[in-house]
Amino acid sequence: MDRLFTPMLLLAFSVGMTVAARAATTICGGTRILIDASVFSKPFANLGLGGETGNFLLDTGATHSQVDMRRYDVPQGSKIFLSGFSLPSVQSGVFTAADLRSFSAPLGGALGTVGTDFLSLRSVEFHYEQLQPFVTLGKKACDEAMLRHAGFVSVGLPGYYEADLSRLKSGMPNVPVIGLRIGQVTFPAQIDTGYGDLPGGIVQVNAALMRILRATGMPAHSLPSDVVTFGCSGTYTYERWQIEHEELFIVTSSGDIVARYPPPSIEVKTDAHCSGISTFAEPFAQIGASWLSRWGKSVFDGLSSAVWIPAGR
Repeated sequence: MDRLFTPMLLLAFSVGMTVAARAATTICGGTRILIDASVFSKPFANLGLGGETGNFLLDTGATHSQVDMRRYDVPQGSKIFLSGFSLPSVQSGVFTAADLRSFSAPLGGALGTVGTDFLSLRSVEFHYEQLQPFVTLGKKACDEAMLRHAGFVSVGLPGYYEADLSRLKSGMPNVPVIGLRIGQVTFPAQIDTGYGDLPGGIVQVNAALMRILRATGMPAHSLPSDVVTFGCSGTYTYERWQIEHEELFIVTSSGDIVARYPPPSIEVKTDAHCSGISTFAEPFAQIGASWLSRWGKSVFDGLSSAVWIPAGR
């Protein structure tokens, strides 16, 4: 997935992080990990793996976990088995070696990413409402009654984010997806915590969805963009538009409105050489890490194919 390339932000402050004892304030239960969300709200955890320690991005937009090729001295694209992982309930795994220098990350850069090959196998509870953000990872599916009692609403669409990959929709990556609506147009949107959306709250759309939005005739005007996005096949400055009147809604699979926001800015993602929504023939969107901060608390539970957010947030 694409990542914003902002080298100066590599100098951002780093928050000291350790794996703590079992969390007492979580809903789903599990083990608490402090995170650094200082760079575009993206969740980085300080983890150890294979004798190295550093910043690991908890990336719901990536289906395969990665490690920095330079730190582990392996060729780009190669697979490497590593043990000694300090991610709770995970001791080892297979990682893809990649050049992570272009990733915007806290001081020290990115040592690796934790993708949905690990994350979908557990419940992941993000807490951005605290002065010190944290996540909890659990080995059991969340209790739906407890989540509803706590004011959460299930917004995930089935068939997109699954612990059991055989349940995925044909041809779809294992990435959490929710329903969005602009005006009368409803569409699926990936939640990519590795996408540092700037400005926060922008909605990326693919060409198929942009054609539908234009066909409705909803008023919109173009926006200048000086944000350079670094993708798998180069750098891009995507076309941006401001919707003038139609509000943005998060909706359930049955169409019920969970939250509403002012008319959004949209960005047309068109780099078809990369994986992701730009290659989809069907209308699709993507939202980034700033939404974790906007919601305050959110739950991604691949064990029950669910995404939960507080109602009205």
